[in-house]
Amino acid sequence: MKLTFGKNEKLKSKKAIESLFSEGQSYVSHPIRIVYRIHPKRDYTIRIGESVAKKKFKHAVDRNLLKRRIKEAYRLNKALVNISEEISIDILFIYTSSKIKDYHTIDKMMKEILIKLDTIINKKEQPE
Repeated sequence: MKLTFGKNEKLKSKKAIESLFSEGQSYVSHPIRIVYRIHPKRDYTIRIGESVAKKKFKHAVDRNLLKRRIKEAYRLNKALVNISEEISIDILFIYTSSKIKDYHTIDKMMKEILIKLDTIINKKEQPE
């Protein structure tokens, strides 16, 4: 798997994000909350988005810094999630802390989140 984060991996559709909140599952690994939804195979395997609350960080530079850190941590660790050819997944990472964490903290939590997501995905794929 390439360590890139291309246009086809970005979750941008308002409709997809709304369905993520209405029908998706979530869990928290502080300072990041993940909301995800598994679909049958579509024209993509995985799409991600990131969110940082304007209420907690008034300055856009702070929000953008945290979004860049989240994207970079995901990009470097996305190989931890093994997705089969039969499914597609939408993921939204929500930054929940009210303080700016350093990259190493975010990277550590991203690894935990992706490992847990991998176990969840691979459990659901098993035939019952």
